[in-house]
Amino acid sequence: MNRSFIRSTIGSLGTLALAASLSGCTANYATENSASVNLYVVSVNGGKPLASDVQGSAGVVAPDSADLLVAIRFKNLGLTPPSVANVVIVERYEIKYRRSDGRGVEGQDVPYSISGNITMGFDVKTFGTDPLTIEVVRAQAKLEPPLRNLRGATSGTFGGALVVTMFADITIHGRTISGQAVTGSGSLQI
Repeated sequence: MNRSFIRSTIGSLGTLALAASLSGCTANYATENSASVNLYVVSVNGGKPLASDVQGSAGVVAPDSADLLVAIRFKNLGLTPPSVANVVIVERYEIKYRRSDGRGVEGQDVPYSISGNITMGFDVKTFGTDPLTIEVVRAQAKLEPPLRNLRGATSGTFGGALVVTMFADITIHGRTISGQAVTGSGSLQI
């Protein structure tokens, strides 16, 4: 073998090794969507659990809402110039409920998943957040199992639980003005 072939082979292998190592260095936030921005749910209900009653003291069944703080950030602040095309319009949200004990049959162990429409625009910022309020427990869910089973329950009346703890996994969906889809998610204890 001659030296130039060995140098060429080693150089090619080195280039391939460098390319392979760099391909694994891209942060997840930079590749999670094709948009030039990311949508984040920074806070849900101020980080506090939501106290939800299935029936108020006057017998009224009312929905429960939660406040979200959202942030829109450029993926690459140095290369992306601010523009109207990067404004995000949040269009809808989805909520799926779960329990920590693993029980999760909708309509039996947890309420049915819900979705809702929103139309709210958010500008890209370098810091700070914007508020967004969504309904997380609908009145209808309080009239169906499993939440209905808690209505009127007093110590031992129905032999069921008086309290149930659940988690709401919230996903908000948006689109930049230029049409690129973005999503953000967070969770809430109820």
